[in-house]
Amino acid sequence: MATATELRTVGRTVAKPDAWLKATGTATYAGDIRLAGMLESRVLRSPYAHARINSIDTSAAEALPGVFAVVCGRDVPEQRIGNGIRDRHALARDKVIYVGEPIAAVAAVNEETAAQALELIRVEYEPLPAVLDPQEALAPDSPVVHPDLQHYEGADELGEGNVRSRIVHEAGDIASGFGGANVVIHEATYRTPRQSPGATEPHAAIAQVDPSGRVTVWASIKAPFRARECTADTLGIPLSHVRIISPLIGGDFGGKGGGFVEPIVALLARRARRPVRLALSRTEELTAMLCRPAYIIKLRIAARRDGTLVALDADMLCDSGAVDDYGPDRFTRAASLIGPYRIPHARVVMTAVYTNTSPTGHVRAPSGPQYVFALESHIDAMAHILNVDPFEFRLKNLLHDGERVPTGRGVLSNSGLEECIARARRWIEALPAKRTNQGIGVAISSWSMAPKPVRVESAAAVKIDVDGSVVVLSGVSDQGGGQWSMVAQVASEVLGVPMDRISVIAADTDATPFELGTSGSNITYRVGTVVRQAAEDARRKLLRVAAELLQVDEEELTLRDGEVLVEGDLSKKLSIASAAQAAMGAPGGAIIGTSTPTREEEIRAHGEEQARIVDTPSLACHVAVVDVDEETGRIDVRRYFAAHDVGRALNPQACIGQIEGGVVFGLGYALSEELIARDGANANANLWEYLLPTAPHVPDLAVELVEFPSTYGPFGAKGIGESPCIAVAAAVANALADATGIRLTEIPLTPERVLSAIKAPDGP
Repeated sequence: MATATELRTVGRTVAKPDAWLKATGTATYAGDIRLAGMLESRVLRSPYAHARINSIDTSAAEALPGVFAVVCGRDVPEQRIGNGIRDRHALARDKVIYVGEPIAAVAAVNEETAAQALELIRVEYEPLPAVLDPQEALAPDSPVVHPDLQHYEGADELGEGNVRSRIVHEAGDIASGFGGANVVIHEATYRTPRQSPGATEPHAAIAQVDPSGRVTVWASIKAPFRARECTADTLGIPLSHVRIISPLIGGDFGGKGGGFVEPIVALLARRARRPVRLALSRTEELTAMLCRPAYIIKLRIAARRDGTLVALDADMLCDSGAVDDYGPDRFTRAASLIGPYRIPHARVVMTAVYTNTSPTGHVRAPSGPQYVFALESHIDAMAHILNVDPFEFRLKNLLHDGERVPTGRGVLSNSGLEECIARARRWIEALPAKRTNQGIGVAISSWSMAPKPVRVESAAAVKIDVDGSVVVLSGVSDQGGGQWSMVAQVASEVLGVPMDRISVIAADTDATPFELGTSGSNITYRVGTVVRQAAEDARRKLLRVAAELLQVDEEELTLRDGEVLVEGDLSKKLSIASAAQAAMGAPGGAIIGTSTPTREEEIRAHGEEQARIVDTPSLACHVAVVDVDEETGRIDVRRYFAAHDVGRALNPQACIGQIEGGVVFGLGYALSEELIARDGANANANLWEYLLPTAPHVPDLAVELVEFPSTYGPFGAKGIGESPCIAVAAAVANALADATGIRLTEIPLTPERVLSAIKAPDGP
């Protein structure tokens, strides 16, 4: 295979095959699929945050002309569904636990008839006391959202009452760290809001049931195998009787992995015996779909007067809503609050509680923006207290390669963070002098500060066809991040076949190997690796056939531009197509590579070492330049800089695009996005009150790629999808403090909050 300096496809900007379709509006998403005889559906949702369902009468809805199916909680089994912990049903059975929880659904000839049928369903509720605040949820006499929580599948690390989990991370001796001589202590409480993923495309799914009872669902879902499990469990049928296909996804940002709509539409299709389509409204998206959980973080740090960090103590309270789709590995998340810093004495307690509010789960960089807003604001404040340059303060306390990360599970490797900081300093030095009421804020972020699992829940297959083209089979979804382009690019590099000769069959639970789902900035590392392994297996088989045809040893051969060449005599060659045709008559048959043989070999050779090092840390340094209007409290982000260690940029323009999009996503979280709940209902569940950033809010944005290659990532690549949004709120808050002296500890930094702080008696 080519060395890093000889790479032909990897490291070069490659256009996404679907870019033209999306730009021209001709791409086909789940909601665009139309099947013969297809019905439209609507969902009846709870108006109460907490209530017992005494009865449901669907008879009038079922009798309405044009209605083919009505389903409700009595049509789903007792077995619960969910990610990590199974804490919900597809349709509420005995009671509702949040406003917007699905109670019943209707399939009819059109949406108007379905909507009319919903109005005919009679539900008798018995309102129950609700808990709407995470701090109140901790009280011993608080209403309990899940009385049977101890019996839920996946219910580990549980506390009592509404406590979903409580994780404690400890290192060193907190008492001695804070009690040492020559120590300065700073403490504050930070609050972060709920944030919607805000994807352009709402959730949509189409279900069809064949005469044998087998279900096929086309869905806007980034985790089709997870949706298959939720659907099969809801229908009470084997996994093998459910097929989930994920076409192009119009944005995800973490919110399309829960399997919330697929089971409902499958129930309707089975009852109606016709295909059924369900597409959610924007209000439903903002009311009943997953959002980023709100946090309250009480943080205390101690540093010596020379700027050395010695201790950190944090209590974090996470509002998990009524449904927690967050998933496992909360321990790693808790320790992540410490970031990439060397702090010998640390204690972090993370408590997640249930409340009668809308579901929470993965949103881009789960927990990252919350933690970094608190930590980097605190670090900046401490630098100011000590009168130390904020860059120097961070550099003095950074972890270096070979040092153990805060989780204690591995040592840091291949860190490019110092170079990211150096790039940021150079960018600031080139700026013009600051104007009045202008500030500059810096923040650093870390992601994937733990060893990657050696035995990954991914697999791939690569087939070389008789015409020399290549087909890659992978279970990965493409939610707009270019995952399918990456898969093709990796296969192209290994096999020496041009990109336009690579086809990708993906995200089909019947046709592709199992895949955990598109999340966690893991896809390039995890899926890119198994595709590389499968392509290498196919490459070995191809070279074996070609060596016999060319009468040379396999070691003498190379692959380039669709041909097999003898390196010592480039005139001696044959096409990959010829070798693939010959293979059909050879004992080994068609050339199909799988990831299994290479993976097993690599695990035997490197598995123990790989499990001990943090090989793919996503590290970055961000700088925000803001203007603050002291008359209105408005913050304008004028310029923004982001330097990211990407390992190796497989597709540089795609990396830059991900970073640019992530920064804009983070600006929404920093300045305007906040799901506001009143009596348990999201009061701003619309796009004129839930304020997403738009083109006029995008600053002059500069991005620099730093490349410190991973040891085990495909061609040295690290993840980039999540990390660009993590540091934004902290950078903007630090710039606000630089401009005005105001240190706000609650986001978003709305004009109202900023103006209130300016006018406060102790304001600037």
